[in-house]
Amino acid sequence: MGPLGLGAAVYGVLLIAGERLLNDPDTYWHIATGRWIWAHATVPTTDPFSYTLHGAPWIAHEWLAELILAAVYEALGWAGLVLLSALAVAASLALLFGALECRVRSAAALGAAAMAFFLMAAHVTARPHVLALPILVAWSAAVVSARDRERPPSLLLLPLMALWANLHGGFVVGFGLAGALGLEAVLAAGSGPGRRAAISGWGRFLAGAALASLLTPQGFAGWWFPFRLMSLDFALSLVGEWRSAPFSLFEPLVLWLAVLIAFSLAVGLRAPLTRVLMVTGLVAIALRHTRNAELLAMLAPILLAEPVGRLLPPSPPRGRPRARHIAAFVLFIASATAAASLRGYAHDNPGIAPTAALAAARHAGLTGPIFNDYDFGGFLIFEGVPPFVDGRIDLYGDDFMRLYAAALSADGGALARVLDHYGVTWSLLKPDEPAVAALDRDPRWERIYADASAVVHRRR
Repeated sequence: MGPLGLGAAVYGVLLIAGERLLNDPDTYWHIATGRWIWAHATVPTTDPFSYTLHGAPWIAHEWLAELILAAVYEALGWAGLVLLSALAVAASLALLFGALECRVRSAAALGAAAMAFFLMAAHVTARPHVLALPILVAWSAAVVSARDRERPPSLLLLPLMALWANLHGGFVVGFGLAGALGLEAVLAAGSGPGRRAAISGWGRFLAGAALASLLTPQGFAGWWFPFRLMSLDFALSLVGEWRSAPFSLFEPLVLWLAVLIAFSLAVGLRAPLTRVLMVTGLVAIALRHTRNAELLAMLAPILLAEPVGRLLPPSPPRGRPRARHIAAFVLFIASATAAASLRGYAHDNPGIAPTAALAAARHAGLTGPIFNDYDFGGFLIFEGVPPFVDGRIDLYGDDFMRLYAAALSADGGALARVLDHYGVTWSLLKPDEPAVAALDRDPRWERIYADASAVVHRRR
């Protein structure tokens, strides 16, 4: 199986499980942001959606990806988002397999790509980070290959950095990887002319990459954003993908690490200290935040390809794909795309899109400020209802999210104080939230709708 075959297989699997790619509440507000940008022909610099922080400074750092998501949704609906996301993931894994296959044995390259898919599968959703995955792999493979050939990367990579910086904040990881490899090159060069050449070549590339990353509507603020986000300890702790990885036997990250350790022991893998430190850093950030597992999945095999290749040399070159193989690949992709488009995808997950509850609230004539569940915020934005809170924790920050968590938990009088302070007239919450029981007991509020996913209250 070559890169085309792997890409086709991944694409087909993701189309079969397409609804899973839509089970993320943030997809809604990303589409809404793209719609806003299309309508206003500019990138927002303040919050246009919520009523709690309306007009507050906000960095739409994924603006280009949101434009694409909105355009695809308007043209093809939910099926279009599934197709786009599946294609991006398939392309990234095909690129990974191709980059590894020329360095290590084909079986090892295929195994690494398969394990990467296994590790990142839980985070494959129709969101901007998925669109940036092919760039992550292409950039990383290119800079690591340049280092292994003992030369600085080509300046032709710089437009890729500019594109990445406009799609997703993960571009800082690409810059950090290049910086670490540049340091490795300088340390390996020794002293004298070799070191000066390494400093000059890698310094020129890194300076160009830094300038390219500033070619965004946010400029320097785009660099500041990822670090500000990572500083939000309390807000991040409320979001599943930002929590630490659980240590259970069948947790994907635990199994991935077990396979890596077993493989390293079996083949006697020895890697340079700098590469060991880089992979260790990737393991650390993946353990700290589960959403970083995709970085470990994609970057660790690329960083270790050279030492693994010394133990498991690459298989004989397979040559360019034959015309019939390319034709079969194109036919499969076209057929799978057509079948998925005709089938369509029902985006009816009430856990993030309480359609019936919102319809009941509208039927009852409820308007004004709402107190909503965090997972419902994106859907409310998508439906034109200004939320109390949504998935943009970078906008709300620790203090606001701490206040929200206290109200949601009905700690002391926090709920009543928040509802009164913001003039809340109705609520849309999940049934198991303590705030629901508190509102049921409060004579100033009445329940007007409930189902298995959502409860609506209104102020009497």
